[in-house]
Amino acid sequence: MTTVTPARPPRADGDPQGGARSGRGPRRIGGAVPRPGRGWLMRLMRRAVPWLLLPLGLIATALASSPWLRAFPSSVLAVPLFGAAVLSVLTPLIVVGVGVRRLWSTALIDLALFVFYELLVVLRAPAGFGQLWTGLVHGPSEVLTFALPLVSPRTLLVAPVALGWVCGAIVGECIARGWQTVVPYGTLLVTFGLAYAGSARAVMSADDGRRYDTVLAGAMLLALLLMRAAQAWISQEGAAETTQPDGVLPLRGLAIGASVALVIALAAAALGQSSVFTGPSTTPARVPPLNQTRPLTPLAFVSGLRPKTPRSAGTSVFQVTTDRPGTNYISIGSVDVYNGDSWGFAPDQTFRPSGGVVPADADRQLRPAGPPLTQNYLIRAGALTDTPWMPYVYRAQNVTGASVDVDPDNGMIVPSGGLRAGATYTVTSADTTTTFAALGANAVISSSAPAVDFSTGANLTVQNALGPLVSSLQQETGVPPTEQVQFLKAVAREFQTKSSLSGGTGGTGANSAPTAAGSASSTTASATPRPGEQPASRSSASAAASAGASAAAQHSGGTSFADVLASIRQFHAATPEQYATLMCLIARQIQVPARLVTGFRLPLASGATRLGAGTHSVTTAEAWTWVEIPVEGQGWVVLDPSPSSYTNRSQQPTAGATAASTPSATPSNALVTSASDGGHATGRASVKPTGHQEQVVGLVLLIIAIVAAALVLFFLTLLARKRLRTRRRRRYGDPRRRLLAAWQETLDVLQESGLPDLTALTSREVSAATARRFGEQPAEQVRELGAVANAAIFSPTSWIGADEADAAWQTHGRLSREVRRRLDWRRRIGAELRYHRPRLAALPVGPESWAAAAKARSASNDAGGKHARHRPGRRRP
Repeated sequence: MTTVTPARPPRADGDPQGGARSGRGPRRIGGAVPRPGRGWLMRLMRRAVPWLLLPLGLIATALASSPWLRAFPSSVLAVPLFGAAVLSVLTPLIVVGVGVRRLWSTALIDLALFVFYELLVVLRAPAGFGQLWTGLVHGPSEVLTFALPLVSPRTLLVAPVALGWVCGAIVGECIARGWQTVVPYGTLLVTFGLAYAGSARAVMSADDGRRYDTVLAGAMLLALLLMRAAQAWISQEGAAETTQPDGVLPLRGLAIGASVALVIALAAAALGQSSVFTGPSTTPARVPPLNQTRPLTPLAFVSGLRPKTPRSAGTSVFQVTTDRPGTNYISIGSVDVYNGDSWGFAPDQTFRPSGGVVPADADRQLRPAGPPLTQNYLIRAGALTDTPWMPYVYRAQNVTGASVDVDPDNGMIVPSGGLRAGATYTVTSADTTTTFAALGANAVISSSAPAVDFSTGANLTVQNALGPLVSSLQQETGVPPTEQVQFLKAVAREFQTKSSLSGGTGGTGANSAPTAAGSASSTTASATPRPGEQPASRSSASAAASAGASAAAQHSGGTSFADVLASIRQFHAATPEQYATLMCLIARQIQVPARLVTGFRLPLASGATRLGAGTHSVTTAEAWTWVEIPVEGQGWVVLDPSPSSYTNRSQQPTAGATAASTPSATPSNALVTSASDGGHATGRASVKPTGHQEQVVGLVLLIIAIVAAALVLFFLTLLARKRLRTRRRRRYGDPRRRLLAAWQETLDVLQESGLPDLTALTSREVSAATARRFGEQPAEQVRELGAVANAAIFSPTSWIGADEADAAWQTHGRLSREVRRRLDWRRRIGAELRYHRPRLAALPVGPESWAAAAKARSASNDAGGKHARHRPGRRRP
């Protein structure tokens, strides 16, 4: 019996006898004479171009989802978003490659992996099915409602990742199944459009946003066009595969398609930068529905918290833990509109849902350069429960553990639904590293924030009175108002040294300290007579003191301009709200932007300038009000003009306390908040890490999960590539090639199961090696396959039909099962993971292909004869 070396197929030149014609060299099917060294390039192109669909699909899916990075910080969303873009495309390829052909089966597997990915990577809660449902149902409306960018809660990440996963799954299915359809292109465009629409509100600069969008859209358009060019080439090359298996490939169409894709993408990008698309928006900004109005101001609330007796320690309001030294001023709100009688919010000021992230100050010069300060708050029962205020330091960057609304202009945050006793949340804030009193001579006050308008109504009266007041203070301090920083510092010292806090008998207030000698000037009568005067009797002195105290008490606490002037300039005793009011108005009079901030001032350790890291308990006795001034490079710096000691008078109920109980109808005092449930409501509170240890544990679990998923994906890839090899061989169109592919697959399976290299062996030797290793039954199947393979190779004129090829693959299937059955479980796993790389040798084709090739060769010869006279020296084939 004649034997054959199975791994050495006949010549790939299409000659039935495998020989060469005299003086003409080998001929290819279709009559084309191959160029030396070009065959490997053809084979490489034929194999490489179909695989280009995978990287192009991955790139296009990632680009379609990338606009979401404007709505979320990259540190939060990048890994879940792009991980979903990669896994969603690869999953259908692997599943289909392993042999799961039913669409509903691959869809179920894809859905299960999606749920696993969302729970473990996105939500970081393996059992958080409720959070997953919330993110899918309410997440889209919350993303469209909250101020961007977003960080918390993590349920807001579910919808963007789900959109990218669906897009990648559709693209992966079309690539894996070889569908010639426009569905993936439409899916990618819709996904990009939704991501763009959902994140467009995060664009702070129109020019930067347009450049960013143009780069993304141009890159995705280029990827889509290249995908289409590759897909068209695959379809064209597949149609010609039976007639030109190793002939000239349709490279012209591929080159033209790639060039056109590049030109169109560049033209579209240039068009996107045109001024045609830079006009002003005609659509008003989307504003969340409003259904709750509370006519309160934080100034009235804080002034009502302070105990009537200064020696009182007050009641606990909240507990704060800071991770590093920082400012001792904790605010609950800021107001900047003064109507001559009280402070309030602007009529159009609206607090909008934030999603936990507060946009940075629009003026980059007012962003502190220092590291952020993290605070953990624990709300006590009492003052702050069920109120529209919450404590925070300076301008918050993000809030976790509580849903908040935000005023994007000044950074003030308020709770969406009120705080409860025992509520905890974490705030990360920008923190100024200095106070106004510590500013140097080279400090520059920013002029970006607008000053108050004193042009009409009661404010005109206030402005007229402030002019003489500033002139008087210039004479008292000796500093001209043109030196803005030095003048404001001198006025603050004037108030602190020559005045005191109203109410009480001693310095037990927050940050109390002995007053300077000048602070003796107060409304209490001096017991020492002036020269030339008779000593007053004790009774007359007491009467004068009582009269002065009674007159001062009428003005103490009220924030109307008359009360402020009377308390500070006449009686030299006032509340922190009054000192801050007058200082803010003076600053605005000399064209310095200023705002009034209220909250709590915590006591400092002796000699300290910053509040130390650790846990601090805050009480109502530390309720305070101050002024903030914008300084370039430092942000809004605290200017606290209030003294630290009290007078000998009892503190009277303040006007602010009365206002808290009987809200004013003044429109400027209206705090507008949003609904806290349903529809476009704010998101639920996120799960806040309780400490560094929990964060480390969560990070370790996340890393373990990612590594485990990567290992699973790696092993699935090892299993899938053998299925892909088998699938590719069984799809050969020519029956002879398909039969010989079954023989090659048999040789590869035998080597992967433990036999040595079979390249140089004949079919008889392969059968003998199989008998020694696996027994007689597999050896008989090898002999059967070897016989039909010998006939297909050495009898090229014999007829090989589809039935013969299918029978060969059935024999191969029985052989594979028998071989696997004779292996123990360790060797069976090794055989499944081992992969024998097939050679790139071409396989012969049968008579059907010869007939088609003869027609093509005849047409080529006829065309060559017409032009032979124009090509001297070239012989006609």
